[in-house]
Amino acid sequence: MVFTICGIRSTAFPQYAPFHDNPAALPIEAATAPPTAVQALVRAHHASWDTSQELAGLTPPARELPSQLRPVLDALLAGLTDETAAARLGMSPRTYSRRVGELMAALGTTSRFRAGAEAARRGWV
Repeated sequence: MVFTICGIRSTAFPQYAPFHDNPAALPIEAATAPPTAVQALVRAHHASWDTSQELAGLTPPARELPSQLRPVLDALLAGLTDETAAARLGMSPRTYSRRVGELMAALGTTSRFRAGAEAARRGWV
């Protein structure tokens, strides 16, 4: 069970699935806990946090950059506009835009800035 703790001594909100999206639907008796229960939750959290370890293997493996996307990544990193990049790469702006989408999908991102950062993290730049 997941709790949202508001104040070290006073309130804990259990995040039940039906109430998580609509906090107003949370019954009032479920919204508060005795101070000792809240303090116990806080101590348990701190104890587990202090003894925790980094989880290995959560980062997706660095796949190789598909060869048709290398020029697109280079154009993005150069800061070219879509029209200029498309012209330099000899493709239509629509095709270039589609390739940018393919690149962002390969990197698991939804923004061009984040795509550049992720490409750098993977060692593609």
